[in-house]
Amino acid sequence: MATVIAETTRGGIPESIHHGVVVAVDAAGDVVAAAGDPEQVVFFRSSAKPFQAIPVVESGAADAFGLTPAELALCCASHAGSPEHQRQVAAMLEKIGLSAANLQCGCPLPIDEEEGARILLGETPPTPLACDCSGKHAGMLATIVHEGLSRDDYLDPGHPLQRRILGLMAEVMRVPEASIPLGTDGCSLPTFAAPLRAFAAAYAALAAPKRTPSGAGREHAAALDRLRDAMTAHPENVSGPGNLVTNLMALSGGRIAAKSGAEALICLAVPERELGIAIRVADGSFRAHAAVTVAALEQLGILDAAFREAILERHSPELRNHNGRLVGEIRPIFQLSPAVAVA
Repeated sequence: MATVIAETTRGGIPESIHHGVVVAVDAAGDVVAAAGDPEQVVFFRSSAKPFQAIPVVESGAADAFGLTPAELALCCASHAGSPEHQRQVAAMLEKIGLSAANLQCGCPLPIDEEEGARILLGETPPTPLACDCSGKHAGMLATIVHEGLSRDDYLDPGHPLQRRILGLMAEVMRVPEASIPLGTDGCSLPTFAAPLRAFAAAYAALAAPKRTPSGAGREHAAALDRLRDAMTAHPENVSGPGNLVTNLMALSGGRIAAKSGAEALICLAVPERELGIAIRVADGSFRAHAAVTVAALEQLGILDAAFREAILERHSPELRNHNGRLVGEIRPIFQLSPAVAVA
């Protein structure tokens, strides 16, 4: 079950609490630290995207179509849908001989507020390019075109590419394929339910794939290394300016690869420690993410003082009212067990 991992205060008094789970897993697949129940089952949502992108590399599509590292980062992304992000996804589609009309991710308002306002005002037409998942869909279409698979039904869980991805998810999560319940994600592709421990194991594979056991990611080490390097080299394509995911990667100098998912999931790969970390806030609120993530990294001995201050400067736990007065804070209140001490 979830445990209390953060609280929001006002005037020094707790006003609300956030339950959740924090779990760290090493490349061998062992849980090294946790708060809450690592076996709690939730959906992987968009944190699964780096693994859903493995086929675009392993199929040879990335090289055949000349996809750049920045474009591979978009294949792993929940991007902001800014004009620049849309331009890059459109360029990917052009390379594979397709267009935005071939995307089946839907046309939600983009995360980028200025672009969203232009769409609401009728200045810019809605487009699937603005969907935060359009890069993932473009990557899948690259694989499909390269392999000559059917395009119109690529959302179907029974499509050959989706079946392949399900097998990959089972490998990196280290769970039997038959045990993975499928849901439908916001972009209409399959999403995968598993224990949070399994998500952390997958990110341990992203962190150090060559150190994982056979059948748990090692066979996909070249693709995972390439995708992780693309993410950390182009963090602004994985999310957007000012986002916690972007800043974790940019401010760590690539020492951390990060990807969030809907309903307040965030997963981290830490190559130098061969660790994967999964954090889920049970109420689906992202507001406690920065405080909890910083606390988890501190307790695991990953965060130095300069990195901590840089993150909290941009994602302050302080709560201020309409006049800018400090009225409270979001503070982590969990302790990982067993604690990991690093010299």
